Amino acid sequence: MMRVNFHRRSLAAGLLLLPLLCGIAAAEDHGRFVGRVAVEWLDDQSDSRDMRLLEQFAFVDPTGKVWAVPKGAVINGASIPRLFWSLVGPPFVGAYRRASVIHDYYCDVRSEPWLAVHRMFFEASLAGGVPEATAKIMYVAIYGAGPRWSEATGADRAGRPRKLPNPRLSEASAHEIEEWIEADNPSLEELERRVDRDLAPGTPQ
Repeated sequence: MMRVNFHRRSLAAGLLLLPLLCGIAAAEDHGRFVGRVAVEWLDDQSDSRDMRLLEQFAFVDPTGKVWAVPKGAVINGASIPRLFWSLVGPPFVGAYRRASVIHDYYCDVRSEPWLAVHRMFFEASLAGGVPEATAKIMYVAIYGAGPRWSEATGADRAGRPRKLPNPRLSEASAHEIEEWIEADNPSLEELERRVDRDLAPGTPQ
């Protein structure tokens, strides 16, 4: 009888832990962060957002690729278009603040293709606890109005690929896409095609 009770208690405990374990597995599917975001402000002015990283920080994406930001890197949230803060919130606030640190750095050094950097931001947002629909809305904002660059345009003085003009997705189009996301949960590829269709003429693809 004692052995039966023990097995019953073990089974009950296992069932109670199952949602937690499933949640951990789901979080790992989107990657994980390594380290913590420790920063110092570089200017006491109230409108300054420049911060220096005091420790190395990294994101390991679902493929195992490490997106490391070195100690001493300067970040300011500029990679998140200000026009869309009403949709996604300001940088370094809420569940996507860690993702924005990684995204900010790679938009500055431009050592990876812009599309890979933006997609990394989506996965890092999910890993940080952002709901999928919200992460997709944020992805639309940076895909449709965030930084882009290309090695084909040559290098700047620092040897980085030159920036392309930012795409110009209107806030009205972004709101329409937001409603579509909430209603139908389209894939990233579907979102990219929709944004490309709605971008202002002449936007580099």
